[in-house]
Amino acid sequence: MNALLHWVSELPAPLVYLVAAVIVVSETALLPGIVFPTLSTLLLLGFLAQRGVVNLWLAMADVAAAAVLGDQLAYLEGRRWGPRLRETGVGRRFGEARWERLETAVARYGLPAVMAGRCVAGVRTIMPRVAGSAAMPHRRFTLGSAMAVVPWAAAELFVGHTTATAFG
Repeated sequence: MNALLHWVSELPAPLVYLVAAVIVVSETALLPGIVFPTLSTLLLLGFLAQRGVVNLWLAMADVAAAAVLGDQLAYLEGRRWGPRLRETGVGRRFGEARWERLETAVARYGLPAVMAGRCVAGVRTIMPRVAGSAAMPHRRFTLGSAMAVVPWAAAELFVGHTTATAFG
């Protein structure tokens, strides 16, 4: 593990930002992205920020922008393909009952449902598609996505940063 951390800490900061952004975008933009190690990526970024490899505030901006982009791509996929997404392998694995609960939450709560979905692993991959499929207004969805990614990214980055500080 130390060898991996050493290797990553030797990478140029722009490459670290790019790889982190690709992982974060992919988690939401790609339906099978549910398996991407987003939490680990953000914790590692926080750790690297504490070590001076990357800037914490740039990392937060990078990750937040990537998350909003991924959400936008997934939302547009939901608008385009709608309920047919349930028939995909991941959609079937997620389950009909969960899809229906998310659709009900989006219809009933709107913006707060989108924001809460960002904080639940697995749901954050599906929620933008459900919002798109349910024809939630695009501006409203974008606002919810943007409002949710900032505290989500900050929390995970700061945990990595604080943990690195605590363990010297």
